[in-house]
Amino acid sequence: MGCDCGDCEEMMQPYLDKVLSYEQMREAQEHLERCPPCEKRYRFEEDLRRYVRVAVEEPMSDGLKEKLAGLRSAD
Repeated sequence: MGCDCGDCEEMMQPYLDKVLSYEQMREAQEHLERCPPCEKRYRFEEDLRRYVRVAVEEPMSDGLKEKLAGLRSAD
């Protein structure tokens, strides 16, 4: 059983969460090692998760909160 780009796309988030079986993790890793577009997508997703973690942990200044509040539209 091999891993193709469609399989890799389906398994990307579970792979990042490390919730796949050992066999699935190995197949996904092998695919990423031989497929530059999927490896690039993986790196993007990994970086995005890291960015979101940092953004959530950093407090927002009062000035930024006010600016964001000013951008809201009154519906």
